[in-house]
Amino acid sequence: MTRVAIVKVREPVDESNIREAVESAIGNLGGIDRFIKPGEKVLIKPNLVSPRPPPVTTDPRVVEAVAMIVKEAGAQPIIAESCSAMTHWWREGMNTRQVMELLGYIDMAKRVGVDIVPLDEEGFKSIKVKIPNGVVVKEIELAELALKVDKIIGVPVLKTSMEGGGLTGCLKLMHGLTNTFNDRLRWHRSDLWYKIVDELKPIMDKYVLGIFDAIKCMEGDGPIHGDPVDMNLIIAGDDPVATDAIAAKIIGYEYPHLEIGPIAIAHTQGLGVGDPSKIEVVGMDIDKVRRRFKFANCEIVEPHFPNTYVIDGASCRTCKAWIKFTLYMLKDTGFFDELKSMNKYLYFFVGLNAPLPLSVEEISKLAEKGLVIVFGECTVSTTGRELYWILTQGSLKDKVMIVHGCPPFAVSEYAAEIRRRFGLEVTEREVEAFKYVPT
Repeated sequence: MTRVAIVKVREPVDESNIREAVESAIGNLGGIDRFIKPGEKVLIKPNLVSPRPPPVTTDPRVVEAVAMIVKEAGAQPIIAESCSAMTHWWREGMNTRQVMELLGYIDMAKRVGVDIVPLDEEGFKSIKVKIPNGVVVKEIELAELALKVDKIIGVPVLKTSMEGGGLTGCLKLMHGLTNTFNDRLRWHRSDLWYKIVDELKPIMDKYVLGIFDAIKCMEGDGPIHGDPVDMNLIIAGDDPVATDAIAAKIIGYEYPHLEIGPIAIAHTQGLGVGDPSKIEVVGMDIDKVRRRFKFANCEIVEPHFPNTYVIDGASCRTCKAWIKFTLYMLKDTGFFDELKSMNKYLYFFVGLNAPLPLSVEEISKLAEKGLVIVFGECTVSTTGRELYWILTQGSLKDKVMIVHGCPPFAVSEYAAEIRRRFGLEVTEREVEAFKYVPT
């Protein structure tokens, strides 16, 4: 039976006690020697999606503990990661090395004498590999390093996710091994869950250990905009699917193999065990640490984003998630206070059958109240030729904002354009982000 360990980090939560908890969790699984052998190269993969501290990213103290345990076992640890394409182009305009430096990873790696690799740098190439039994993805570009090492250990932070099916953990973590500049952006829609599972298949045999940093976790609209929750736990498992399942149960999911997309798909395809009843839990009892998190969702709720309406015509969850990412960026600039003071509104039309008003007069009436936004390729492609021409070239050109993409990723660009349409100043962050939009 696959096994997952839950260990409490003793107070104070410092390097020493974190190391003790990580060692205890791995010990409960049979010890590090069960997973790696002397002389092996071991890729340690944290979550460094963005230059933001935990719980957006993995606590470097947990990664340091894992790296030192691997090193002391006679293997060669290599900390490797590539931040999100959003971070590169549309949010902060930073590369992975800059993210690593800001979060203290570069200094930590130097101090403890382990290798650290930003996978998006020249010299660390990705190569195309065939996906055995791929359902959605038949071929993908993965980091060559991941294919060359002997073993892989994933070290995610425990957080909710709007896109990841409810949880971003050991499974979603390996999305960061795909090529940042092409395959990372493909299939990032409702088929993302299948992609997450497919892209694991070439490396699943060497993915021997998952270790959650569940010290400071995230609930709500993760993986970026949620709220911190102090749990002070380390969760480790010998099966990444099972490790995700137990982590999901800890935060309130009763049947993760039925409720969380990637876990359900991986479980069904036989990549691991997602049913908690078939997983041996060691260390602490789940019921003693369990806490019902606020779950992520893709719906846009009025109190959080005042004067904003989403007119949904059978959209997928992903377009709604990216509308929400755009709204969070606007919220950071104080936009909604300005919108309310102007007594103006945002109207997002989204989905394959979005009920976009067909007459120029109706759209003009809405545009007088605020800004009409046609969001996503489904909505754009079903407007009809005549209306599309009027919206983009004709009398409504300056009254309606057209946002292409499936899904549309460039949130800083959209946020800046929305502010411009209302005659508001564009923030420095949005101006800087334009420099990184690929041509």
